[in-house]
Amino acid sequence: MLNDKYSSNKITTNYLPILFDEKLIYDTFKSAQSIESAYPVLAIVTGTKPDFYKQAPLIAEAAKENVPAFVIDTGQHYDEVLGHGIKEFGIENMVACNMQIRGSLMEKASELLLKFAHFGKMCKDMHPYNSILPIVHGDTLVAGITPLSWLFGLGQKVAQNEAGLRSMSPVTIKNLGYSDPTAEQIESFVHSQIDEKQWFLTRDEPFPEQVDTWICSAGTQYFFAPTAINAQNLIREGYPEENIYVVGNSVVDAIEIKRKNRSPSSIFDIYPVLGTQYTNNNNLVRQEWIRVDIHRRENLTKRRFMAIIKAVIQLVEIGYKVVLIKLTATEHALIKYGLVETLDKLALDHPHNFVQTALWKDYGHVIEFLDSGSCWMELTDSGSMQEELLYFPKVASVTVRLNTDRPETVFDAMDNILAPPLNPKWIVEIVKLAAQDRLRPSTKKQKKRLYGEPGTVSQNIIQILKKYFDENSGFFPWLHNRLRFDKGKDTEEASYL
Repeated sequence: MLNDKYSSNKITTNYLPILFDEKLIYDTFKSAQSIESAYPVLAIVTGTKPDFYKQAPLIAEAAKENVPAFVIDTGQHYDEVLGHGIKEFGIENMVACNMQIRGSLMEKASELLLKFAHFGKMCKDMHPYNSILPIVHGDTLVAGITPLSWLFGLGQKVAQNEAGLRSMSPVTIKNLGYSDPTAEQIESFVHSQIDEKQWFLTRDEPFPEQVDTWICSAGTQYFFAPTAINAQNLIREGYPEENIYVVGNSVVDAIEIKRKNRSPSSIFDIYPVLGTQYTNNNNLVRQEWIRVDIHRRENLTKRRFMAIIKAVIQLVEIGYKVVLIKLTATEHALIKYGLVETLDKLALDHPHNFVQTALWKDYGHVIEFLDSGSCWMELTDSGSMQEELLYFPKVASVTVRLNTDRPETVFDAMDNILAPPLNPKWIVEIVKLAAQDRLRPSTKKQKKRLYGEPGTVSQNIIQILKKYFDENSGFFPWLHNRLRFDKGKDTEEASYL
């Protein structure tokens, strides 16, 4: 009983109910049981826009390999734009559960923690002999919370697609500041990024993504790392090497899918100015744009965001063609810092070389634009975009951040450059160097395909999991299982504990 000196503050929740397709769940478990009575089911987890296109190829490959599978969708990206990926990749009929997650970061996290375990226990009650292995993706909140919920609620671990992402910075970034850099400082910093040995771990950012992927690793049984660097990160942290696979990144499969299956509409119909052409030696040539997408929380802090927007304004005013993609977070920052009217005026004054757009609904539109020859540079703080740009030979990659969770794109592929958002001049001058072809990566050369060959990555992931499913290895946390003292026979679960 509370002492009289305490006041109380009741915590209330307004959780929406979990929606589930009872027939799909039943049919999937029945399919598993037709293979073997205790055969596992693969639950492919989606929650955010990148999840839809990076996880969709796994769904297709699971069907090809006859691996019983369904989709658990958190439902947190539910509007017409952010949630469109489910329709675009045709996975609506595979969604067995929509958790209808809503709210702030903290609210989503607590709701995910409760609902994932609840759904898992519901399935366990209905089908007690069949385990479910969720496979999460990347460094999203879903990836961070799902393993905790599954491990604490069911005593089982998960698989992670895109495991081992750890942010790094070049050592030379410690010497930078907010003041205007000299031309010599800029070129020196750019060239210093080549040396892999001169980078250090900076897991502070992006937030909360670096927290999410770190937590996810602790609850993961099977790690699917995009590159050897990611695998090394995991091994260094003590995760079992025998469960870590370097497979590439399933985004290359998504790109291939969209190249083969174009969107019914064209981005140039929606924004005709982006397809403007001019005559060069009697040939029609598309105008080339810089595509800008900025949305990371750390880049929405005032000093950084102001530096980025001022750089955009300066680039437009000196004649570069810029298309600014305004995500929800970007819009909020523009409003907060009183920049909406400034950019609207810029668009009026420069109608032929500055365009503001909302987030592009179709992932296929991004692929179309990057393939078209209308885009020569992507100025981004997106992690995924750094990967994707290795598969677009005509587009230069400049990452507007103080670090990157894809450092291999910088010092291995040598296709990406960090442009620190400390001062507009850093960004503007690095763009100028790229335009003059004076950055060390050249968009004229063949890019290094670090993340695998299209059509093979998701296939490899599913085939590896199928091997474990066929062996009925179990997804439990005990060290005696990992060390095989029981020769794989003791798969006692932990949920009763």
